[in-house]
Amino acid sequence: MGLCNIECVERIAQYLGVSPGKLEVSDKNVIFIPEYENNLPSIQGFSTIVQTLVKNSKCTDILGNEKESRALTQQWLEYVVVCINYANVPANAKRILNELNTALKNTSYITGMKKTVADIVLYYVLHSIMKELNYQQKAQYVHVSRWFDNIQQEEKLRRELDLISFNLLHLFL
Repeated sequence: MGLCNIECVERIAQYLGVSPGKLEVSDKNVIFIPEYENNLPSIQGFSTIVQTLVKNSKCTDILGNEKESRALTQQWLEYVVVCINYANVPANAKRILNELNTALKNTSYITGMKKTVADIVLYYVLHSIMKELNYQQKAQYVHVSRWFDNIQQEEKLRRELDLISFNLLHLFL
């Protein structure tokens, strides 16, 4: 299925403090079935489900406060689905890390200077990839590493996931 899976949706829901509802996989797509109203249709698609979870939470500002940041957040959520979903294949991971490294060169977060749900999703989707990188590879993607190390410091976000070391001192020993 890829990295945009039910486990990722559940982690995002847990971070947002909302119930993930009933989740299913159909034709390699995650389906969200609202449990609070029986007459609502199911919601398909990772990005749409994530945005619905945010709207049902008390954290609606992480979709972005202005039109531009909301649009960027939506674009990055789609990028995650289209490009990063299969980054668990090494050739794809290298290309994606290069693209993200360029995107994060002049910003603290993926859409600018404030954390959005796009950063949260990227953290959960990239965690397994970042965990496998050695210190030299982390140094190669310095902007991604800086962003990842910054965002993983929030315990509410990290929860049971391992804290990944970005101590570059190992490079020089």
